[in-house]
Amino acid sequence: MLDLTYYQSLFNEDNTEIRCRKVLDEISPAVKPIFQRFVEAIGVPLGSEYIVKSYDVTLSTTYSDSRNPTYAEKKKDSDIGRKYFVKLNRKVDEKEYNFLTLEFDGLNKMMVIHMELNFIPFWAWVRNEKIQNVLNAIPANYSTFTGWAEKNILAKDEFVSFVKGCIKPRKRPWFQIGTSLPLEGTIDEETLLKALHDSWEELGSFRRFYMEEIDVSKKAYDALLKLAATRNIKEIKLLGREYSIDIAALENEKSNGKRQAFYINEGNQLVTKGFIYYLQYHDKNSPFQTIIVQLEGHNHIFTSAREIIGTSSKEWWITKVFATHKLDNHAIMTEAMRLLREHDFDVKGYSYCVGTFNNDTESFAEGVERVKKNFIQSALLFAHASKKLELSSEEPIGETDVVNSTDPEEGLEPNFTFNEIINTISASQFTFSNDIIRDLHLNLTALDDKHFVLLSGISGTGKTQLCRLYANAVYGLEFESENPYFTIIPVRPDWTDASALFGYYSSFEKRYVKTEFLNVLLNSLKEREKPHFILLDEMNLARVEYYLSDYLSAVESRKEIPLHQDDSIIDIPKKLLIPPNVYVLGTINVDETTHSISDKVLDRAFVMTLSDVDFDSFWERVDQDLKAALTREFQILKELHHTLSRFELHFGYRTMGEMLQKLYANHQLPEEHQMDPMDAMDRVISEKVLTKVRGDERISEMLTEMEQWMEGNLPPNSISLQHVKRMKEELEYYGATQFWR
Repeated sequence: MLDLTYYQSLFNEDNTEIRCRKVLDEISPAVKPIFQRFVEAIGVPLGSEYIVKSYDVTLSTTYSDSRNPTYAEKKKDSDIGRKYFVKLNRKVDEKEYNFLTLEFDGLNKMMVIHMELNFIPFWAWVRNEKIQNVLNAIPANYSTFTGWAEKNILAKDEFVSFVKGCIKPRKRPWFQIGTSLPLEGTIDEETLLKALHDSWEELGSFRRFYMEEIDVSKKAYDALLKLAATRNIKEIKLLGREYSIDIAALENEKSNGKRQAFYINEGNQLVTKGFIYYLQYHDKNSPFQTIIVQLEGHNHIFTSAREIIGTSSKEWWITKVFATHKLDNHAIMTEAMRLLREHDFDVKGYSYCVGTFNNDTESFAEGVERVKKNFIQSALLFAHASKKLELSSEEPIGETDVVNSTDPEEGLEPNFTFNEIINTISASQFTFSNDIIRDLHLNLTALDDKHFVLLSGISGTGKTQLCRLYANAVYGLEFESENPYFTIIPVRPDWTDASALFGYYSSFEKRYVKTEFLNVLLNSLKEREKPHFILLDEMNLARVEYYLSDYLSAVESRKEIPLHQDDSIIDIPKKLLIPPNVYVLGTINVDETTHSISDKVLDRAFVMTLSDVDFDSFWERVDQDLKAALTREFQILKELHHTLSRFELHFGYRTMGEMLQKLYANHQLPEEHQMDPMDAMDRVISEKVLTKVRGDERISEMLTEMEQWMEGNLPPNSISLQHVKRMKEELEYYGATQFWR
């Protein structure tokens, strides 16, 4: 007999440590055997596919943490231990899907028997118009719950609109489909077993829909992974010219798929770099298994692999769309389809075929290399047709208007939800701590009408990349994607007044000379609901207070900036008010070529310093092939960085990345032409690290340590060691030294 009232009293215990211990000692031993009997009764074989899981591990971990002084304070107000569950899951590859859960929920004071699903299957059923059949398969007396701490019941007639309402803001709730009883009184084991068995039977029709969705998702994603696995494509012919292809190893893309870079080269010259995404779903645009081919920041192919899943053989036809507001999309589409035909693609109207999938053998009839090559080739042709990429041709191509290719980034909507932003940035190839991301977010958003942040620090720590990452994350874009609401403006040393930003009236030309900064401000006034990000790169190459003072004063006072007095100028207002949807960021490097920042500027900005680097996290994101080849070299460079960091002369991610790329390029040369790995190491240290070494007697100790380190790690008489010895001698003789002579 299970005493549900007593269980509720255990869940009500305020002390987290005591609560978790009692639930482990009194509820778990009583409930798990009953659930085990149920699983045996329905004949589900436990093993590699079906497994039983419970809340025990979380409870045990929380109990231990609450006894540890380091974590006790954080766990004090935790809700862990206010419920208990045991569940039957089906494991498919590395993912688990819940088929039935018995949950004692002390937060909502109910016992629930349910299936738990995430948002994606319901989104898929809405998209493929199966949702009504799915909802009809749920017994009338069963409820659909959402929420963890507080369960809310969702009515069937509200379900579709609820799901559709979650798509655009990227809310991804979990759902529990089941029946409940108040957590009070008692229930005997046989009654509970019968309730479990009845729920299993009554949810049978719904479970079959779920299993079908799981299986078709797996088949579609497996087809994508077959394409991902091949890297044997070495050349491609476009517009009569031969190009070589280098396809990188797969890397994880967030938690919902993988990404693969590819490089198009002509001879030894890189023409362009692209990415192929193999996604279990696209969090913003599609619940289906998706392949994306991205070039020049645009998704030129975005299509679902479900198109080829079914019976026997199915051709993979993809419909292409170009759309802009200003240019002739029909002309560019006509040109793109003509190019595909000339490159032996089957084309019907605005659709083209990339291959044929045999569902019986689960293989591509043309071979995976041919199909993958078709994806890359067609994306390159689309990029060329839309003028995003200029490919040389042996024959003249018909003239067309310049048109941008449409991809799912059209109609961008901003989202300043921090959780979404940090997840997007953390999944990129760049290395930034959560603390830095949070600090930038708060600095940019804490004030309602003034958004001005300066980022300082050593060169190569990713100041510019962080700004781009953040702006793109606000719009749900990957780092490589082109963001029309993010503008980088390099500052010039000759900027001496506000005209560098706001332009000026030319009395000679009788017109107003506009600037990129002014264009962004004018656009921000037209699209007030969209944040516009401006990055002033290396902003202290000129005196900031000279060219930025009008902007800072206008933002502070909320007064208009006068631009001109000519009534004949209609496209530029006479006065300009800075709207609150403008976010200005600036990067600062401090050396002898830059100016100090005045107090007037510093008083109006949040100033962040990015000088710390985390090479362990950086290494996790490095290409797998490079990582396998250069583990020893990376560890050596990391040791050198540690030595330099104690003297504030360390290097950043860019320098580390470029050194590794050169070392890897040497590794890829034919063996008879390769430098010895340590000779190559010596070269990159001399060329990328020592060039910035300069100082007085304060670096004497550092040079001594570097000399000792090089004698132990580099070849005898290495170039780098000779430079360090020479700088030591100069320091002793002159009292100062530098790399350059």
